[in-house]
Amino acid sequence: MSLERFGENVRRERKNQGYSQADLAEKVDISRTYLSQIEQGRAQNLSLRLAERLSTVLGITSPYQEENKEGEKGEEDIPQSLREFAEQDDLPPGDVQMLARIEYRGDKPQDPQQWRILYNVIKTASEGSSNA
Repeated sequence: MSLERFGENVRRERKNQGYSQADLAEKVDISRTYLSQIEQGRAQNLSLRLAERLSTVLGITSPYQEENKEGEKGEEDIPQSLREFAEQDDLPPGDVQMLARIEYRGDKPQDPQQWRILYNVIKTASEGSSNA
């Protein structure tokens, strides 16, 4: 699910449940301004943890669950070690989905530290190519 669509769902359900932006922001421990950015699909780094808190509070589908319906890796397809790393480092959902698709010779990293190393290598490589 795109962040725009997730944001639209957050806004719609927030209004349906009678929450103001300030009320919901306080409930999930973020600023009202950041919640507004999420609702507008402009939040750049929406973490797995925050997406799940919003989904739980509002009773809506998280980006992970929705992506499974669209043929992408869903929450149940994400290895536990990757979930642990994603929660520890507050990775954006798109980054978790990208990592979940990676295999090397049929294998995936086995623990959060291996995922962290892989993620940092990818970040470093992509930052280097954008500076070229």
